[in-house]
Amino acid sequence: MSHPVDTEELSERLDEYGNAAFVITVGTDGCPKVVHVPIIWDGEALRCTPGGGTLANLASLAPVTLVFPPPRPGAYSMLLDGEGIADDVFAVIRPSGGVLHRPAPGHPGDDGPC
Repeated sequence: MSHPVDTEELSERLDEYGNAAFVITVGTDGCPKVVHVPIIWDGEALRCTPGGGTLANLASLAPVTLVFPPPRPGAYSMLLDGEGIADDVFAVIRPSGGVLHRPAPGHPGDDGPC
């Protein structure tokens, strides 16, 4: 089970989850690109400085997903969706929503806690 993340509470969530996330974009060839980068929240958008591949994927407005690992064992991961665009060396991502996703089960096929 997942729990919605309201973008109005994002600042507080980032205090809990930290300032680094996996940023997932997709290129024009359909191949996903995943990078792990520090994130800054300015109250309106998330900003990061990924490499050239991610910036190329965001040459025009494109969907982006950010994955914040659990802050401690057994905690939920935070997944944020939004749209991003490259701004010189920065990726500027405006989140549209997200979820706290339950921890993975201990073994494949097991039910994890909700």
